[in-house]
Amino acid sequence: MRQRVSPGLLAMLPVMALILVGFALPILLVLLYSLMPPRTFSLAGEPTLANYWAAVTEGYLLPLGWSLLLAGLTTLLCLVLAWPTAKALVRFAGRFATLATILIALPIFISESVRLFGTALFMMPGGGIFAGSLNALFGLKIGSILYTRTATLLGMVYIHFPFMLFPMVLGLSLVPQDQIEAACDLGARPFQVFREIELPLALPGITVGTLLTFVLSLGANAEAAILGGQAVIVITKAIEQRFGYAQDWPSGAALTVLVILVTAAVIFPVLRRLDLDRLIRR
Repeated sequence: MRQRVSPGLLAMLPVMALILVGFALPILLVLLYSLMPPRTFSLAGEPTLANYWAAVTEGYLLPLGWSLLLAGLTTLLCLVLAWPTAKALVRFAGRFATLATILIALPIFISESVRLFGTALFMMPGGGIFAGSLNALFGLKIGSILYTRTATLLGMVYIHFPFMLFPMVLGLSLVPQDQIEAACDLGARPFQVFREIELPLALPGITVGTLLTFVLSLGANAEAAILGGQAVIVITKAIEQRFGYAQDWPSGAALTVLVILVTAAVIFPVLRRLDLDRLIRR
C-alpha cells in the first residue's frame, strides 16, 4: 500500500523552494566567491583564505566596529523610546492609538532615501528647517550636526524605530491588565510591576523588536552616506566599494561573509531562547 505524502509537507515545498533559491543559493555563491583569488570573477580559481586575511589586516575591522557600535546604540535608543510609546498605545487602545499607529507606520511606505534627504534638509546649518526657523522666530543662530556621527545615529533611530515599536506593542498586549491591577492593589511599586510582570511577559515581543532593529541597523548604509558624509564609514559602504569601484568581488564577498557570521552569532543564541509560539498565539 502506497504511503500518502503529508499535506503539510506538500504545503511546505513552495516555501522551501523559495528559501533555497532566494536565500541559500545566493549565500553559497557569496561563500564560494570569498574563497577565490583577489580581483577575479570566476569560480574556477584555486581556493584561498587571502581575502579573509586582508579583511582582518587591511583596516576593514574598523568599519565593522563602527557598524556594530551604531547598530547597538540604535537598538538601545529605540528600545528606550519604544517602551513608553508602546505602553501608551496599548493602554489607550482606540481612536487615539489607531491614529498614532498610522502616523508612525506611514513613513515606512515612503522611500528611505526620500526620508533621509528630508532629515538632511531639517539639519542643514543656516538654511535648514530647524536652524532657519529658530533664526526667523527667535533670532537664534545655531550650528548643525549634519555630516557627523551623531546625525548618522539619529537617522538610524528615525528609520528603524517602527521595527522596534510594533513587536513591542504586540509583546505588551500579552500582559494581562488584571495582573497589573492586582499587583498594584497588593502594594507593588511601579518598578516592581515592570520587573516582575510587564518585562517577563512582554519579553518575546521585545526580543523580536531588538533583533529586527539590530540586524537592519547593522546592514544600514544610506544613513551614513546621506547624513554622515565622510564622518564614518560603515561595513556596508566598504562592501559596496569592493564590489563596485574596486571590482574585487572576492574581497567584497569575504566581508559579506564576516557580517553574516557576526549577525548569526547574535541571532541564533537569542532565537533558541525565544518562544515564538507564545507570541503568535497571544
